Amino acid sequence: MKKWTLFCSTLLGISLLVTSASASAAGGADTTPASSIQSFGTDWLTKTDGSFWIWDYNQSVPTQIPELTGTTGSYPGGLVVMGDQTSKQWSNDYYTPAITVKPVSGLNSIQDVLDWNGTLIADAAGAVYTKVRADDSQPQNEVTYTPVTGIDNVADIEIYAEEYSDSMRYRHLFLKKDGTVWRDNGDLQEFEPIQNLHDIVQIAENYALQKNGTVWTWPATFAEKNPPASALAASKFTALTSILTLKHEQKSTLAIDKQSRLWFWGGTVTGYADGWTYADHPDPVLITSIQNVKDAFVVEHSLIVQTLDNKVYSTSVARDAMPANPNFVLLASDISTIKNGGRHMIMQKKDGSLWGWGVNKNSELGYGDYEFMHDTPVPVQKPIAVSLDGENVPLTAGVITRNGQNFVPLRSLFDKLGAEIGFDGTSKLATVTRTDPSLPALKISVSAKNGQTTLNGQAVTLANKPFTVNGTLYLPLRFISEKLGAKVEWLPKEERIAIMLK
Repeated sequence: MKKWTLFCSTLLGISLLVTSASASAAGGADTTPASSIQSFGTDWLTKTDGSFWIWDYNQSVPTQIPELTGTTGSYPGGLVVMGDQTSKQWSNDYYTPAITVKPVSGLNSIQDVLDWNGTLIADAAGAVYTKVRADDSQPQNEVTYTPVTGIDNVADIEIYAEEYSDSMRYRHLFLKKDGTVWRDNGDLQEFEPIQNLHDIVQIAENYALQKNGTVWTWPATFAEKNPPASALAASKFTALTSILTLKHEQKSTLAIDKQSRLWFWGGTVTGYADGWTYADHPDPVLITSIQNVKDAFVVEHSLIVQTLDNKVYSTSVARDAMPANPNFVLLASDISTIKNGGRHMIMQKKDGSLWGWGVNKNSELGYGDYEFMHDTPVPVQKPIAVSLDGENVPLTAGVITRNGQNFVPLRSLFDKLGAEIGFDGTSKLATVTRTDPSLPALKISVSAKNGQTTLNGQAVTLANKPFTVNGTLYLPLRFISEKLGAKVEWLPKEERIAIMLK
């Protein structure tokens, strides 16, 4: 599916540009503390003031969800835990700027989440819950979870595929707090332990890491369904020893040993989009062209490596087989943390700023555009709030900063500023009209085609032309707000744009 880029007659998302109140604040970045970010994921962040922000789909940059202020934890699938220990779930729409927040019932806590084909959650006590599917004909006002019987004491939930001659079946994996590993029949109805596994600390696909550094594996390919239990027992994976970290991403498996060396096996890819061919390489390859490995990921078709000196490198997985000495390219330095979104990643530098890399067709990088791919890191836009007369203003899409100026969606502010918006879908002309009959008439028109602007019919030259992003028209706030009698101030320490009526 393609992003909608057409304007509709209701003009979803007319936006305005705000300029800093003084020359010293115009750049924003020099005076704004990047360390305001407290925690983050691949499509969300929280700030030290307790606010919660998301991006992706119609939110091309971090956009605040006021209802989630004060979260204490965030998990896959839009799940968050609030300060009062209740849970909520947020979602944003693919076609409109709507952001939905629903309360979650049936849970006391969240420890681990598997967000795949129906969310599974393990709570702090190790109980497992599954989401009750909503009836599309009767939308629910809350998200409900119900306990899964037959499995308990769970610390981690994963999933892996079993392949047969004519089909494939997915099984859920459960790492228990006692170090044993259990699997289900694929439907959360029957559970059995995987034989020979104990003292396990990590699970990844059909591999398990024992606390002594050994790796164990069990079969995942069979000639027929329902193989005997003896065929499902785990055995030691003798190719690896002294392993610290084990993970399976995309179709590849990675391991980091106690010497900070990286091992790679599993899938590589060849071909083209919609016709990729994956090859499985069961024997681990020791990667010798990079040392001092801190962490590693597979993002889209790239192997990403973070070294102990906090540099991030990439090499391609799109090849017939992974060689021992692939050429790595430096992507970024001073990176403290990386969160992998599968096709993109979000990195945090030591100064607290966030940077995105990878596929961006749905604005996954929070950069403010919809370029399909960014092969060099781009900055995630700063989470900038907007207030009117001291009160926080919810926005359908967040602030975009370009050339030291802040562009802010303010459709919800026009009525409070004494104006109304109109939009002609045929001519693609937006209008801002003052409604107070006691004041001089004011009409500002902006073309969504070329950014040309008029004031009461006279052409106006603006320092920054209006522009569109994903069908949203951005207008210069300072120019319009001053004409409407408002004052705009940039408060860098608060990362907030304050709009005040005189």
